Amino acid sequence: MNLQKAEQAIINGVYAAVAWLILDFGLLFQQHGEAMLSAIADRPDMAAGAIIVVVCIAGLVKKSRLAAVVLFMLFVLPLILRLVQGRFPSAMFLIFSLILLYFFLAAVLGTFSYHSLKASGLNKNPGE
Repeated sequence: MNLQKAEQAIINGVYAAVAWLILDFGLLFQQHGEAMLSAIADRPDMAAGAIIVVVCIAGLVKKSRLAAVVLFMLFVLPLILRLVQGRFPSAMFLIFSLILLYFFLAAVLGTFSYHSLKASGLNKNPGE
């Protein structure tokens, strides 16, 4: 992976995380309607999760490897737990989850490649 592809993978991970956050809030709004804010206030774990995702998005914009790994784990662990518990998602949800999973994994690989390429000096111009 070159530097440009690594940066694009990171940006795509940001877009995927924003889409995931919007989808979660959209589903929450669909379930609770106008009482969505009170539902979030009643479940601090939900609010903390949303704050962590927002912080990870900001970290991913800064090309943080930790933020990329945390976003990937925050997405994949609940999905695995649902499957282990026998709660299989619908086909549409599974397809959407696999697409997001691809972008989160690409963002993880992109951040590690980006920092590796920066450290090795491969991003320098030949005239430097």
